[in-house]
Amino acid sequence: MLLNEQLQPVLNNIFIPTYVVKFGIYSTKLQRIVAIGPEMDKSLLALDDPGLFGNLFQADTVTVGRQEHSVLWYGAQILYFVRPIRCEGEIVGYIFACDNLDKVKADILRTYEKTMLGSVIALIIAIILFQEIFIRFKRELSLFADAIVDGHGKKFHSKITELNPILQYISEQTERMARLDRLNIIGEMAASIGHEVRNPLTTVRGFLQYIGNKQAFETYKSHFLLMIDELDRANGIITDFLSLAKNKVMDFKESDLNTVIREVAPLLEADVLRYNCQLELDLKDVPALMLDVGSLRQVILNIVRNGIEAMPQGGMIKICTYSDAPRVFLTFTDEGTGIPSEIIDKLGTPFFTTKETGTGLGLAVCYRIIQRHNARMVAENVPGGGARFTITFSQAAQPDNEVRK
Repeated sequence: MLLNEQLQPVLNNIFIPTYVVKFGIYSTKLQRIVAIGPEMDKSLLALDDPGLFGNLFQADTVTVGRQEHSVLWYGAQILYFVRPIRCEGEIVGYIFACDNLDKVKADILRTYEKTMLGSVIALIIAIILFQEIFIRFKRELSLFADAIVDGHGKKFHSKITELNPILQYISEQTERMARLDRLNIIGEMAASIGHEVRNPLTTVRGFLQYIGNKQAFETYKSHFLLMIDELDRANGIITDFLSLAKNKVMDFKESDLNTVIREVAPLLEADVLRYNCQLELDLKDVPALMLDVGSLRQVILNIVRNGIEAMPQGGMIKICTYSDAPRVFLTFTDEGTGIPSEIIDKLGTPFFTTKETGTGLGLAVCYRIIQRHNARMVAENVPGGGARFTITFSQAAQPDNEVRK
């Protein structure tokens, strides 16, 4: 007990943050444990039979191993470390430390059970949340599909904010595909009946000219001229109609977009001056593109004339070009009243027009030509008044010059 009084306070000051470890000092002279920690265990200090410890305190070197039914942990399996204490070459005792493997295994099992229970609970919560999200997602998609069918896809706003950009993109692509489908249908109709209608009109026009020039019908010449003008107008409509056809071959060549605009600028200036408008060109350096120059001129003329008609009191029309590789942009901006929100999505629909004398084919032809260039055109209102048409070309895109019969 004297040794215990000296050694036990030292072991009591050692902090071990676990309840599965014991350590102590064994005296070979007394053949008993003289100090034990981290908490003093009087039952172990009272053991005076060295045989109870087995071969733990018999080696003359450091030993590490397992012991079944160890008295140090009341019959549990232990993992031990024993180091002899030498004094003047003689072993006077041993320092030892041991783990209660049964408690370690039980702790591991409890931790595993808690972890598994936590994982199962987390999985159940995740399934419930996912089910709720899926139900909301399904409901929003159903509402979006209804909006698409009703033609209001762009105006749809989901309660799931993160979903809006995706739905907006789907809406734009759906409307674009629907417009292209309509153009394809009209184009096929144009290819089928356009020439059959034009041929008899040409014959009628010729006979009207022939009869109108006869002296006997001089009194009715103004009537003949009116009929010829109307036939020419009908022929112009058919020409626009045929421009929608896919079997029209285009002559694509590598061209400079700015040069095309400058070549058509005199015609544009004549138009804008006639209606008290102004034309401004802001042409930045852009790379060459594969263009059908003739049809692109038609697009430029049509859009500028639409802009002029949107400004009956006069105003500025600005044409800009710029690039952002690999894309090239061509924009037309006017200072008119803008495009009513209820019709902006219908632009380019064949035969749709808000003009009293319009045919609804001008922008449809423009969309067809732009489609054949594998480009895109977007119409939008400008803050403060006016509208802007933006045509986006891609340097990598190959133009569509496939002839379809």
